[in-house]
Amino acid sequence: MPIRAYLDNNATTRPHDAVIEAVRFYQDAMYLNAASVAGELLGAANPLTDARAALRDLFGAAHSDAIILTSGATEANSWAIFGSLVEPAHAILCASEHSSLLAAGRAAAARGHRVDYVCVDTHGEVRPNELAALLLPDTRLVSIQLANNETGVVQPLASLATIVREQAPGALIHTDATQAVGRIPINLSDALAEIDLLSFSAHKFHGPKGIGGLFIRDGISIAPLIPGEQENGLRGGTSNVPGAAGLAIAARAALGNLPRMEAIAALRDRLEAELCALRGDARVHSAAVDRIPNTSLITFPGLEADNVVEQLALHGICIATGSACTAGATAPSHVLTAMGVSAPEARATLRFSLSVNTTAEEISQTVAALVPYLFCEKPDA
Repeated sequence: MPIRAYLDNNATTRPHDAVIEAVRFYQDAMYLNAASVAGELLGAANPLTDARAALRDLFGAAHSDAIILTSGATEANSWAIFGSLVEPAHAILCASEHSSLLAAGRAAAARGHRVDYVCVDTHGEVRPNELAALLLPDTRLVSIQLANNETGVVQPLASLATIVREQAPGALIHTDATQAVGRIPINLSDALAEIDLLSFSAHKFHGPKGIGGLFIRDGISIAPLIPGEQENGLRGGTSNVPGAAGLAIAARAALGNLPRMEAIAALRDRLEAELCALRGDARVHSAAVDRIPNTSLITFPGLEADNVVEQLALHGICIATGSACTAGATAPSHVLTAMGVSAPEARATLRFSLSVNTTAEEISQTVAALVPYLFCEKPDA
């Protein structure tokens, strides 16, 4: 079944055509090891430098800041935690973090670290007073997601970082920016100047799968992930040159496409308006707070969300039921649970996530495909 409407871009995005071509070129014509003399002479190492330069532009980072390439954000998130918590220490994570960070937090606690979780309110925003209450003078790490993968909520990191600096000046501040990159401006030299570590993944902004990275601010020291000579001695192993080539193109495209996000937000708002007009009891989560422009999470009481997602996929309509990384799980979304949403409501919730490729026609097709399920009718085969 060909894809008719793809509204699951928080799970992954389609790589730009130029990204696909760049990856193919460095897999085929320029397959040499980037660390070899021949590779350097023929330019195979250029994508690594090019990717870092493009990312610094995208993030507003200084040339002296390090951007270490990894296999993706899950690896970078885990490294941020274990690279910071070398000796038994105290860390604070957000209760609505991506599952990869929560898994790393559980592993850190099993290794003897003290890990606390700051709550979010009913809109999904971190409660500043609760963060302040959890901070200790010897807190080593605070990790709060920049934009949530289910609700799209953008956390007020600048003000939260101020609280951390005042009460735990020795703590490192990490953010998982995976869903924010390419969707909202990120300026690590201005608004986010207090962020020490930032994770990202290329396939969330139309780059290739299998590559991402960790931004490490100049002067910040964390333990190496893998001993070796590559990546400033912090992550050994053969460099993913094809991935870096695609990442560089995707990062530059993401920066250039930021002005288009206003139009994407308009499509998202239209989708919400049309669905809420059909079901007056529909509930759009986090609509009252700052969200990334492409994401909508809506509860339709009584809906069997898992079944709807499966049925629509058979007709080429791709949406989700929350976090794609926990698809198939029987437990309700931990993000909605942290926001105080009941289990039945969480299981009746659909996530729609747009991209720069999303068209008005896709919005129309998605709404039309959902109508029979919203009113519990049996759709035509």
